[in-house]
Amino acid sequence: MAKYTLEQIRCGEKYNIESDVFVEAYNMVMRGEIPENIQTIYLKHALLTAKRMQDEGDCISDDGITIAF
Repeated sequence: MAKYTLEQIRCGEKYNIESDVFVEAYNMVMRGEIPENIQTIYLKHALLTAKRMQDEGDCISDDGITIAF
């Protein structure tokens, strides 16, 4: 079980929510769609990342708080 900080999950090498959100928004724009609510895309990828972390047995550990899945 590996421990990741919130920053590592948001912009790290293994879990990179920022990149996933950017790619999805970019693809929407290329299809002629306008991503109206970017927070929804962030939430979607945060939940997908949490599920992936659970499957891989990883946890979040930041500022003395640890969240194990």
